[in-house]
Amino acid sequence: MKQYKEIRKIYADTLRQLCINRNWYTNGDNDDYSHLLYDLANDKDNLSTEDIIEIAEDIMEHSRLSVDYIIEDIAFEVACIANVFFEEI
Repeated sequence: MKQYKEIRKIYADTLRQLCINRNWYTNGDNDDYSHLLYDLANDKDNLSTEDIIEIAEDIMEHSRLSVDYIIEDIAFEVACIANVFFEEI
């Protein structure tokens, strides 16, 4: 029986568009934003749950959010934009 692994990737332009659409990341400077888009997202070979939470935490830290927002809300939105691939191992 063949075995497969799941690979999740988030591309910088997709994450950038999500932040624009949700009015997130309004308190970060260019270096902060580049870190989010490239170090935490685009350059990862396979995003784990921990990576998605780290992205969500960074977004929360650099955004003016209503008190109703919780990290799980942002993590869900981030996970929804991930591209999922399956690769035979």
